Amino acid sequence: MIAVVKKILKKLVKLFPVALTKNEYYNRLTKTIIQQHCKKNSVCVDAGSHKGEILQMMLDAAPNGIHYAFEPIQELINKYLKHFQFEVNVYAVALSNNRALEQFNLVKTNTAYSGLRRRFYDRKEKDTTITVQTDLLDNFIQPEQKIDLIKLDIEGGELWALQGAVKTIQSSQPLILFEFGKAAVAYDYDDKAMFQFINETINYRIYTLRNWLNKSNALTENEFHNYYEKGNEYFFVAAPFKPII
Repeated sequence: MIAVVKKILKKLVKLFPVALTKNEYYNRLTKTIIQQHCKKNSVCVDAGSHKGEILQMMLDAAPNGIHYAFEPIQELINKYLKHFQFEVNVYAVALSNNRALEQFNLVKTNTAYSGLRRRFYDRKEKDTTITVQTDLLDNFIQPEQKIDLIKLDIEGGELWALQGAVKTIQSSQPLILFEFGKAAVAYDYDDKAMFQFINETINYRIYTLRNWLNKSNALTENEFHNYYEKGNEYFFVAAPFKPII
């Protein structure tokens, strides 16, 4: 009964003219960014596809494109992503910075919290451990394939996934949508490591979703740190740095 009520409320939230939750706020901005950035034949990568909500946005914006979805939880693939398989390359893989069979923390009561490491929960949850295949995005994308958009929502493992995608990022220069917050602690890195990797290793700049849409300035390291500490922003855009000539 509770699950049914939650499902109905979630649908009602989407219909309301103003976003009532932070997640809905991010979803609406994400949809706008995807629509503005993608062309009909764009190539997109969705890491942490979960139930396929963002993946559907990619397909709607780029119906003639090539799409890659990575979701290590087979149950979610069978239940939510199976119907995408005629249009999308769906892989039961956790993107990371190495290829191996690894232990994965599956949160039974909230699969969105699942990841390669056990993150902090803001309420009581039930979890278990399963074995999944990890791999680098670079192992799936051919050098001649241009990627237009990458979305990462993998509960703290975002930096590891970026480290495994350096060749693809450097050759394609895609726009990157990524979640980032205190879940990174479980993976032994923080906002400083993420900021340095994005700004120095791949020469990108970080924006809030709203700031990117408004063509505002990129975040400074201190601004990014403050968002990390306060938790009032946890979804961002990373775009290639284009110096003013």
